Amino acid sequence: MKTRMHITFILLAISFIIIAFTGFCMDFKILILPKTLSKPLHIYLGYFMIILVIIHLIDNRRWIKNIFK
Repeated sequence: MKTRMHITFILLAISFIIIAFTGFCMDFKILILPKTLSKPLHIYLGYFMIILVIIHLIDNRRWIKNIFK
């Protein structure tokens, strides 16, 4: 379980960094990546990040229960 939490956290961090980078580039019209690559990458990594957040919450449900007692 600890290993899955670590992998989930690392993937969350990587996807957040990529989403922030592509969002910054799209906002300021910086063409480091082609638009045909950066926009779908931004969108699908957002979907992937939602799934990772759900997995992260499931893995940490005991900790969440203790907070809201």
